[in-house]
Amino acid sequence: MAFVDYTDHLDVKAFTSDRSVDFFKDFTNGFGLNEGQRSALISAVIPNVDKLIFPKQVHGDVIWNVTEKDVLKRGVFEADAVVTNVVGLPIAIRTADCLPLLMVDPVKKVVAAVHAGWKSSYLKIAAKTVEFMGKEYGCKPYDIRAAVGPCIRRPSYQVGEDFRAYFPEDVHLQHGGLHLDLSGANIRQLLTSGVARTHISDCGLCTFADSDRFFSFRREAECSGRLLSVIVL
Repeated sequence: MAFVDYTDHLDVKAFTSDRSVDFFKDFTNGFGLNEGQRSALISAVIPNVDKLIFPKQVHGDVIWNVTEKDVLKRGVFEADAVVTNVVGLPIAIRTADCLPLLMVDPVKKVVAAVHAGWKSSYLKIAAKTVEFMGKEYGCKPYDIRAAVGPCIRRPSYQVGEDFRAYFPEDVHLQHGGLHLDLSGANIRQLLTSGVARTHISDCGLCTFADSDRFFSFRREAECSGRLLSVIVL
């Protein structure tokens, strides 16, 4: 396994898995992990793997504030961002081209996992999560640290003309077509929200281009597995 590790930047345990483990199969029933998934998380030194909380992602802008009592709702509650201040409670989202965004406020001790596909990015889920952390926990944007994980990158992400209206600053003419800079759009939201540029780390990895390492829905369609991005205080 060669997971993408953000622990050094965020100073909490945080990573995105690779295609050595598929977090799609047997993962949507809301009842837990299969043995391979569980073993992978244990190997990654994630505490309380059986309490891992993840939403049913619907490409919206709902933010789920969770405690250990919400374990039974995992995989069922519809949301695209998860936030908690519970120490030792791992939270996660799944992706296969969409952008995983993991955040921590080391001052207020709050973490967030955000699933930002183009629809959620258009709805400004990154900015709304920063705002939510402020309203619910008193987090200051300049204290928040963020890690942008593997996603489909601009050279591989050709889109239609209608995306010019959705993302006027992040759609670019490239290789004879229009291409969306998904990571750029979300980093722009973070910066506009007051997160310091020096507090944002972007791994720069492309799920579509790196077929040996990552799943990609655009490349593999319905056969694609899912990557898991996890963060825990």
